[in-house]
Amino acid sequence: MQVAPTAGPLRRALTEPLIGVLLLAMAAVALAARDGMVLGWASIGALAGYSLSGSV
Repeated sequence: MQVAPTAGPLRRALTEPLIGVLLLAMAAVALAARDGMVLGWASIGALAGYSLSGSV
């Protein structure tokens, strides 16, 4: 019986939930700083949805 190989370091790094959270948080801050109120709130909503979905 063969065991499937584990994910490589690149795949593990790309699927790390922290990366998505950091990107969404940076987008929210950048859009809020540019006074893009609607896009800023959309980014914050995406961040909240991502964290509540159990992905984190």
